[in-house]
Amino acid sequence: MSGEFSKRITDDFAISFGTTYTFLGPIDATVPGANGFQNLETTFKYRVFKDPAHEFVMSAGLSVEWGGTGAQSVGADPFNTYTPTIYFGKGFGDLPDTLSWLRPGAITGQVGYAIPGRSFTTTFGIDPDSGLSTADTEFHPRVLNWGGTIQYSMPYLKSAVVDLGLPDFINHLVPLVEATLQTPVANTLTSGTMTTGTINPGVIWVGNKFQIAAEALIPINRQSGTNVGFIAQLHLYLDDVDPRGIGKPIFGGPVQPASPFMRN
Repeated sequence: MSGEFSKRITDDFAISFGTTYTFLGPIDATVPGANGFQNLETTFKYRVFKDPAHEFVMSAGLSVEWGGTGAQSVGADPFNTYTPTIYFGKGFGDLPDTLSWLRPGAITGQVGYAIPGRSFTTTFGIDPDSGLSTADTEFHPRVLNWGGTIQYSMPYLKSAVVDLGLPDFINHLVPLVEATLQTPVANTLTSGTMTTGTINPGVIWVGNKFQIAAEALIPINRQSGTNVGFIAQLHLYLDDVDPRGIGKPIFGGPVQPASPFMRN
């Protein structure tokens, strides 16, 4: 179970705080389960470029996972991890009239480079058979976190292309396919370099002040998992819930609403 709070400092700069509570079931009678928080994460994000006419935006960010703030029993690392990231989004609203049906489409993407604050961890122990001391070293790889989405906005279709007279529920939907992938690229002696991740088809229902999303989680290979999972999310638009209060940037006036229904 994950949660995140994001607050604009200015119209272009925001800070977010998030964490995850993990439930691990027992593997067998000898390996008990564990519950606990993962490390606290803080993300600093700055919008470096926007082109409204071509529906393009790019941001740069830095995420910090604060080591030691979570429970090691659920896998939280005792060291910090720093991830500089580039984010982008491109809508297709600038396509010509001959391709008007593609205008509600959009792509988003992000590429980050996760840098652990510690290169390796060595664990010392005693071999139960020989009684001799042992030392096991685990190298912490630098990982390329990358992915993106392809989506089609039914709200955009109705408001900016053509009103097909569809039911109101359909006009609030955004079907999408998301990819979330990780590739170890350095310090990979014990981790290997195989890419893992999931492909996530799903749908978002967009309201005036919130959205609800649901996606399947399909592993891309056996190393990513052997079963299809499921994820759901509730996202509140604080900019729209309270535009002159909690949703307002600390410096500056109210910003453009997040909901497409409140923009149009």
